[in-house]
Amino acid sequence: MSVEKEDLQAVSPIALAPAQIEAKAEAIGVGKTQIETPRLVALSILAGLFIGSGALFMTLVKSDSSLSFATSSVLGGLCFSLGLIAVIVAGAELFTGNSLMVMALFSKKIGVGAMLKNWVIVWLGNLVGSLVLVCVVACAGTATLNGGAFGQAMMTVAAGKINLAWGTIFFRAIGCNFLVCLAVWMGFGGKSVIDKIFTTIFPVMAFVALGFEHCVANMFFLPMGVVAKDVLGIAYTGSADLANLNWGGVFYNISAATLGNIVGGAVFIGLLYWIAYRKKEA
Repeated sequence: MSVEKEDLQAVSPIALAPAQIEAKAEAIGVGKTQIETPRLVALSILAGLFIGSGALFMTLVKSDSSLSFATSSVLGGLCFSLGLIAVIVAGAELFTGNSLMVMALFSKKIGVGAMLKNWVIVWLGNLVGSLVLVCVVACAGTATLNGGAFGQAMMTVAAGKINLAWGTIFFRAIGCNFLVCLAVWMGFGGKSVIDKIFTTIFPVMAFVALGFEHCVANMFFLPMGVVAKDVLGIAYTGSADLANLNWGGVFYNISAATLGNIVGGAVFIGLLYWIAYRKKEA
């Protein structure tokens, strides 16, 4: 049986078939280019706040030194999934998820300029939302939780990401957005809130536990580490090298993570699923 015929017969009242998901992804990509700029900015800021909240929740787990490596990594990933769940269920514009707009581009339903305009606005909005949350967390005294271990965890996580080689960050970012866009893709197929939550959790847990790099999460993690070190003055007794924990290090990491995330989402999910399930014109 051909893929096309099989897909036509695979219509389910419970979830969309893969070919239907691809068509939905294209329609969503077109819709994203038509969002008014003020609305797009607001939704992008919300996504930065959501992902940053998940990152903050994950940092709480990382501040507990009694946990084993695997336990800390998996539980931290579970906590981090809060961010993408909120983006998908509540509705927000996330740069990494918008990599799937390439499906509409490949089908010539949107232009390169329209897609890039969306990406730039959303990336900047995500950054603003992340930095706003950094300010709120700094003023709330959250870094002092667990006897200051929370603030030390902020610096340890940030330094660990900044001290990686640029190429390592790039390839870890490919792995990250492959999994994030897989979660988004499967969420498109779900027809209930529970569907969308369940399909989000495991890919997000996996990318966090495996140490992959998400540019929007790093828009919170890295500035928060710098602020904890240079503004809040949290005493650090850990073993991480903090020499590169500065704003130059933040840009260094996010530049590699952004490019890697685009490849991971646009190529490994967007392009391959478009090839597999795009509508064939007669």
